[in-house]
Amino acid sequence: MPRIFTYSDFADKNALVKTYADKHTPVVLCNDTAVRNELFSVKVRIGTDAKHPNISVHHFEYIQLWNLETLVGEVRLEQNNYTKEPIQIEVDFYLKPTLSMRLMALAYCNKHGLWRSEERFVKIKD
Repeated sequence: MPRIFTYSDFADKNALVKTYADKHTPVVLCNDTAVRNELFSVKVRIGTDAKHPNISVHHFEYIQLWNLETLVGEVRLEQNNYTKEPIQIEVDFYLKPTLSMRLMALAYCNKHGLWRSEERFVKIKD
């Protein structure tokens, strides 16, 4: 099993190390409630403020969205989208939930490994 990094692994470090963690940690952005069986939007962003390199030797390969142990979505990032400048990476997922969810994202950087977001609880209402 590969090591999975989180932002909290670096929370008590200096500003440079925190920026490194921010460039790699996925963040789940969505409402705290959703309506049962209606389309629900979830955005996963890599980092909050820092942009990540997007070149062939240092880039993200994929972003996954999980509800507990169930994979609910995955986006593979295209190699033909490399840029010279660092970018803010974001992907959107759309779900039709039937039960309350505990959402978490995983993102894989080809140079710095697998990163996990904080869990986000979403309550379902009728």
